[in-house]
Amino acid sequence: MNNLDLQKLKGYFNKEKITSNKKLLVYLFFVGLSTIFWFLNALSKEYTTSINYPVYYMNFPKDKVLTNDLPKKLNLRVNAYGFDLLRYKLSTAFLSNPFDVNKYTNNRITGSSLNSYNLLTSNITERIEKELSTGIRLEAISPDTIRFQFSPILEKKVPVVLDLKLNYEQQFMKGGTILPEFDSVLVKGPQSLLDSVRFAKTEPLELLGLKKSTEKEIDFEKIEGVSFSPKKLTVNIPVERFTEANKNVSIKVDNLPDSVLLRLFPGDVKLSYFVGMNKYENITEDHFDVRVDYLEAAQGDGNKLKVELKRSPDFVSNVRFYPQTVTFLIEKRKSVQ
Repeated sequence: MNNLDLQKLKGYFNKEKITSNKKLLVYLFFVGLSTIFWFLNALSKEYTTSINYPVYYMNFPKDKVLTNDLPKKLNLRVNAYGFDLLRYKLSTAFLSNPFDVNKYTNNRITGSSLNSYNLLTSNITERIEKELSTGIRLEAISPDTIRFQFSPILEKKVPVVLDLKLNYEQQFMKGGTILPEFDSVLVKGPQSLLDSVRFAKTEPLELLGLKKSTEKEIDFEKIEGVSFSPKKLTVNIPVERFTEANKNVSIKVDNLPDSVLLRLFPGDVKLSYFVGMNKYENITEDHFDVRVDYLEAAQGDGNKLKVELKRSPDFVSNVRFYPQTVTFLIEKRKSVQ
């Protein structure tokens, strides 16, 4: 077969291919066109069907709290043309519809002694139909009843508890009592939850490298179903530079009978502590309380007593003392003639 014959054969097959492609395109065009006509015809027909109606609830009674779960969507049986149904589904694909609780319960719950209410959805058919797209007729709503269960909102005062973790820059310390803006708050909620709330704890607050007095606003830890008023507080954290100081403090004796004299060797301890520069001169022996217990001496076999630091001011830190044990001698008091 020569080159001329090959070219003729090749041209023949190319013509066949082009003809086949044209037929396929024509076929697809008519299939697409018929699909469009079928779709338009379907949309022009009237349907009775069910659609989902997502809801979010708002405007609850201010003096009560909801205690049961509510349906997140209603099922509506509707009658409409396909075009209207398609328009509705496209316009509400990502939306929820507001459900005004006070409005739909005719304001019967607020300010009343009622704590439960059964709403017949057949009574709100007309209201919901107005919120649907034009051309959609609402025939029925499921569920047929929505139950609202409430509990009265009560209130009480509880103390504030701070959750603080503080770290100070070297040579700095707490400069005094950390004072919150107020020491108690009102907590509101149903009786069932309110009984278990003993205090209002703040959100954890961690501050590092403190070297000057600081003021911070802190929220309260959330408790499901209750609220705090106010919702946050301001706390003042005093910070000052410190120095180390020493002081001798006399040892006092607990549980000592009037008829006994307890001699201690030594009779005092040497205290070392950190104190803010502003309070260095104000520290006296009376700020500390160092004690031993006579009962330990009377009931024990040895001649040593453990020394305990019972009290120190809150504006000092890192308190140490020496000695931590003392020798004792018990004597009878001489009666006065």
